[in-house]
Amino acid sequence: MTCIRCTHGTCRKFGYYGKRRIQRWRCQSCRATFSTPAPKLGTHYTDPETAAKVLALMLEGMSVRAISRFTGLHKHTILSLMLTASEKARQVLNAKVQNISPRFVQLDEMWGYVHTREPNLNEGDPDEWGSTMIWLAIDSETKLLISHHIGTRNGVNAHAFVCDLRKRTDGRYQVTSDQYNGYVGAMREHFGQNVDFGQLHKIYGRINTDGWYGGGQVVGAVPHVKIGRPDWSRISTSHIERANLSVRMHLRRLTRLTNAFSKKLSNLQAAVTLYVAFYNFCRVHQTLKATPAQAAGLTDHAWTIAELLGAA
Repeated sequence: MTCIRCTHGTCRKFGYYGKRRIQRWRCQSCRATFSTPAPKLGTHYTDPETAAKVLALMLEGMSVRAISRFTGLHKHTILSLMLTASEKARQVLNAKVQNISPRFVQLDEMWGYVHTREPNLNEGDPDEWGSTMIWLAIDSETKLLISHHIGTRNGVNAHAFVCDLRKRTDGRYQVTSDQYNGYVGAMREHFGQNVDFGQLHKIYGRINTDGWYGGGQVVGAVPHVKIGRPDWSRISTSHIERANLSVRMHLRRLTRLTNAFSKKLSNLQAAVTLYVAFYNFCRVHQTLKATPAQAAGLTDHAWTIAELLGAA
């Protein structure tokens, strides 16, 4: 062992300390004492291996309380690990998911809520409570989640989402969204005429069954060209809607009809950011037999969660 003060290799073991019995050392030259250097995730005392296991459970659909029961860690520790890991994930996404050149991109929004459902809000409740949307953009061919955004369904958030998509991509490509009108102005402002943009208008049938939960059956889908000359056969939102299902299956806080919802907007943002990085770099896509990041040429192998946490 080399001394961390004088760099001499004359150190000897000097007992242990703490519940985890961390090895202590003493330098025979300068008499300094120190512990064995250990990797850490931010300022957390939880070792990186345990943190990676906790986050793996979270990203495979287990709730925070269930993870707490399973691992013995306090729920506040688990949430703190999630916030730190999400910052690492955000740095990875900002560094790696840049200058993407897709051919076909699909956009969609997925409903969620923070703390309280919209009908149960009271006067004076924080503005962040209530319904919100998870905006996602996917490359139809590589299945890469290029961009994501959290915010209510309005023009401001549509512009922020499309702006982020434009910054992360290069060249002209085809974009398809649902019939939300906020996309039209956002696409014109941030893409101009350098895009082939179409919208898919789905027609839903009536629901006659009492107590039915969910939307009506789709009885038709009408494509509309908004900008450029998109390929009519590729005006579809099937891939992004399937990605929405994956998000709901992997993030317990977004599963339908559950009480595992986000109590804070920051927690929802952290969970979604962490999932997007996990999906892109760690999760092998069954159709591609590789991760979306591999298919897009951003990396040459599937990352582990520990590698994702240490990549930033």
